Amino acid sequence: MRILLWHGYLLSGSGSNLYTVNISRIWRSEGHDVLLMCQERHAGEFAFVDAAGGFNADNTRFELMQTSHEHATGRLRVLRPNIGEVLPVYVYDEYEGFTAKRFVDLTDEELERYTSANIRAMVTAIEEHQPDAIITGHEVMGPYIAREACRRTGTEYLAKLHGSALEYAVKKQPERYAEFASAGLGSARVVAGGSNYMVAEASSVAPGWESRAQVVNPGCDVELFRPADRDASAPPSVGYVGKFIVSKGVHNLLGSLGLTTTENLNVTIVGYGGFERGLHEIGSALRTNDPEVLETLAVRGDGTQELGHLLEFIDGDRATGPYFARAARVIVQWPGRLEHAALSQVLPYFDVLVVPSILAEAFGMVAAEAAACGVFPIVPDHSGIGEVGRMVEEAIGAPDLLTYDPDEPLEGIARCIDSVFAIPHAERAAMETKAVELARSRWSWGVVADRLLELAAPGE
Repeated sequence: MRILLWHGYLLSGSGSNLYTVNISRIWRSEGHDVLLMCQERHAGEFAFVDAAGGFNADNTRFELMQTSHEHATGRLRVLRPNIGEVLPVYVYDEYEGFTAKRFVDLTDEELERYTSANIRAMVTAIEEHQPDAIITGHEVMGPYIAREACRRTGTEYLAKLHGSALEYAVKKQPERYAEFASAGLGSARVVAGGSNYMVAEASSVAPGWESRAQVVNPGCDVELFRPADRDASAPPSVGYVGKFIVSKGVHNLLGSLGLTTTENLNVTIVGYGGFERGLHEIGSALRTNDPEVLETLAVRGDGTQELGHLLEFIDGDRATGPYFARAARVIVQWPGRLEHAALSQVLPYFDVLVVPSILAEAFGMVAAEAAACGVFPIVPDHSGIGEVGRMVEEAIGAPDLLTYDPDEPLEGIARCIDSVFAIPHAERAAMETKAVELARSRWSWGVVADRLLELAAPGE
């Protein structure tokens, strides 16, 4: 089958980038002919890419250069639309060769230039590749780009939802982006959402396509993320993996440590982001029994918002001497940022992974990766991330073990950590095996890739 996949960003990092990489890699291995449109400047370095190139200035032609990588049954070619200097993003980060601007900060001219360039490039790609299936991503601007390109070429497309576009663009500026989202999603043949929450939430902001929605959970690389032989005598290990921003709730994980009772607890916090310094300062205040500094840090937050739950806990006079003494006994390590391959060598050695997101999550891929490693994901009982937690709880036969009330995150995280480590080792090992079985049967990228094609191909 010939597949055209549009993705506005890169092929490394997290979230939709990894989604794109993995479904493309699976389709290639299954014998499909995939043309991937994205902004990756080093696509030829990926071992599963057969050719890479870019469009000319007006996106009416493109050139591809073959790579020397080992061939597969299918092929994957990567094309970079010419969008100019500005790359619109949902959450700010640095991008090589671009001036990154948040969607909410774009001028009308910049948004029009970006959208028009991508429409023209997709039209060219459709006419050249003649795809059997067209798939695009994000609520904006991918579905709208596909809508216009498919309207001009008489083709159809599947749109898949991703949380960042909804939370950081459509909800932030509904007067600007809700119409684009409704138009793009409303014209899609199928809209695939990563969770029931994601479908409901997106349709509440940009309605008109609900009858064509399908839930397709994102996947994880079950060959990369596999269980490891953990030393039963090793100290109990808790991990966090993700960005260091307030909405990810890492400060609540730190704040929960003084409420735990598990002996010899070790915590490893993996990630990067603009709130890193603030998190280190919170960790230091907890170790040095400094409630005044901790309160100041909670009020300051990241400079734009305070740390509400942590501040509420402090103001409730619960940050006492024993609390700080306990927090100081917990060993916390900060190894920095780890790319996916390196992470796969670390994640399986955690006993639990805390995913303490405050903001709603479309799904929670890192929680699925943890389950694939036999690592219990501890998550707030909200949005798509809560759905993952409840699915794991059901699979292992332990309701309420891994999900906590998002209104009481410090107490909830501590309760879940202690409850997991209170389970006898042999019993916990059997439960971990069931979590792995769930991940492999429901969240493998092969399952996801095949389901998307079933939904995207006309006549299916």
